[in-house]
Amino acid sequence: MKKAVRLMARQEGLLLDPVYSGKAFAGLLDDIANGALTPGQNVLFIMSGGTPALFAYRKEFRPGPNPLHHDRC
Repeated sequence: MKKAVRLMARQEGLLLDPVYSGKAFAGLLDDIANGALTPGQNVLFIMSGGTPALFAYRKEFRPGPNPLHHDRC
C-alpha cells in the first residue's frame, strides 16, 4: 500500500490516504499486474478525499532514499 501511495504522489501529484484510497489503488495496481484488467480496458479510479488522514501516518511516509533518483546535494 505504501508503494501505491508513493507512486500516485510521484506520478500524478495526488495524495491518497493510506486507509481507504491507498488500499484501493494498491488493489487496482495488483489487478493490473495479475492480468485482471486487459490493455486498452477503460478504468476509472475515483478518489473521494481522505488526504488529511495521511498526516496521521507521517512517520510511515517519511522521505527517504529514492531508488529512482540520484541524491542531490
